[in-house]
Amino acid sequence: MNRRAAVGTAAITFTIALAVGAAAPAFATSPVDGDHRVPYCHATHSETNPYVFIETDKYAVVRAHAKHQDLEDVYPGFWYDDHGTPTWMDGRGDAAFAENGCTSGGIG
Repeated sequence: MNRRAAVGTAAITFTIALAVGAAAPAFATSPVDGDHRVPYCHATHSETNPYVFIETDKYAVVRAHAKHQDLEDVYPGFWYDDHGTPTWMDGRGDAAFAENGCTSGGIG
């Protein structure tokens, strides 16, 4: 009986992993300008490490990062696909700061 339960659990786990992996691309934006990712500096509110360099799908910046951390995240402006419509997202702060991995500059 234990072997059947183990095989059943493994099959269910594999099926869930397969379904999640197949669905992941559905949440990514379509490239508008050749790339669907954007580099940005995520504000941490830490005195010793105020920003962390992150690169995610543009949609993640539009939906989440542009609206939190007291609006301190720094990112360049970019085009993204808003349900089939190319849309411009204004950048915040010094674009070179984000494009250089959060190594100089900042909110400007």
